[in-house]
Amino acid sequence: MINSKILLSIAAITAAVVMAAAATFAFFSDTETSTDNTFVAGVLDLKIDNESFYNGQVYAGTTWALDDLNGHLFFDFRDVKPGDWGEDTISLHVNDNDAWACLDIDLTSEDDNQTNNLELADQDTPDTPNLFDGELGNNLNMIFWADDGDNVLEDDEQQGIFLQGTATQVLSSATTLADSVLSNIGGVADGDPLPGNETRYIAKAWCFGTMTLTPLAQGPNSPTTDPGFDCDGSGLNNITQTDIVTADLSFSAIQHRNNENFTCDGVGGGPSSTPTPTPSPSPTPPLIACNENAIIYASSFSDNDQGLRKDNSAVLANRSIPSAAFGAPQTSGADSDVGFPAGSFFSLGFPLSGNTASIVFGFSESFYPNPSGPDLQVFEVTGGIYPDEKVKIEASKDGTTWTLLAAAAIRDEAVELGPLDFANFVRLTDVSTIADFPNDADGYDVDALKAFCTEAE
Repeated sequence: MINSKILLSIAAITAAVVMAAAATFAFFSDTETSTDNTFVAGVLDLKIDNESFYNGQVYAGTTWALDDLNGHLFFDFRDVKPGDWGEDTISLHVNDNDAWACLDIDLTSEDDNQTNNLELADQDTPDTPNLFDGELGNNLNMIFWADDGDNVLEDDEQQGIFLQGTATQVLSSATTLADSVLSNIGGVADGDPLPGNETRYIAKAWCFGTMTLTPLAQGPNSPTTDPGFDCDGSGLNNITQTDIVTADLSFSAIQHRNNENFTCDGVGGGPSSTPTPTPSPSPTPPLIACNENAIIYASSFSDNDQGLRKDNSAVLANRSIPSAAFGAPQTSGADSDVGFPAGSFFSLGFPLSGNTASIVFGFSESFYPNPSGPDLQVFEVTGGIYPDEKVKIEASKDGTTWTLLAAAAIRDEAVELGPLDFANFVRLTDVSTIADFPNDADGYDVDALKAFCTEAE
């Protein structure tokens, strides 16, 4: 007979086992939640303001606060006279993100507009339908430089001049403001981008007449007192009366991040580690034009390795601005040029102290062989009776592989492209006989580079 106490104990043990088994089915758990995961595109917004002075006074017509460029003008002067001058300081701002920056200037007209009796008396010709038959552009002189924001050209900024010449030349330019190779913006080093959420400056000045640079010492200067240059219109006559010059200015900003090798390449920008040429011709030969409308002139530069004067001193500042060789030539082509504007050419210098005395000029599009004349002409300035200044001329499609066109060209010599079916770049190197020159000589003086044939419209 089973003891009833033993049966009760067995029942109690069984109940405990059932309870333990039930507990093994209650899982431990925990939950963590990340909410509102988001991608937001960054902001790259270029804003520009402009402070303009006309003959030493603030000029409201071309002054505005930080804004886009819609509706704003950098030049709006409707009654200029010889001796008039202007200066502007432009501030550049990009929101949030560092950026590369480029400037493209398009000369849209240089028109005689109309021709009065006073112009005709000074040997002007009657106005024609041609929008580029005027004389005003060649009698306005301009400079652009990297500025610190005070509207004055100062002595530590003179080497920062990146465009210089007549309005015809400067207003036909495309140039770098800041890219992976070069900077022309105040406070931005070569190869660095325009910093986000900071302000940087460039400045520009113009003179209706002869512009002489007189930079001031760095300090608290004012353009109402002295802008750092003089303007003399006394040498002008009536030939520019009624003429009009118009131009479009376009600033572009391109992201820096993930685009570290960007270069402006002289034609408005494009991501590249080297200057980007016009695309190569297709297998079907392009239709080429060699008439007056097809002519183009050098409009950009790179790889400037300027030499020295014969006495080993630096080439003068007003002969050291490569953009002075942009656009059409200013000289007459005579054996001794006279009357050409100061600062209207670029001196190669002599290859002394390790310098190669060379520079590469670029064109806005490819140029081609001319079936009935020269392909390329380089114009040189000689102000007096001098020994022959000589230059080696090479051409390239891509700015890397070079073809010799002339080993020692003299003055305004024209050359052929030889084996090349087109080119985008021309490299000039001084090869003058240094011993023949006086101590203050500075080598071959480049006035312009002219290509005769381009792709037909």
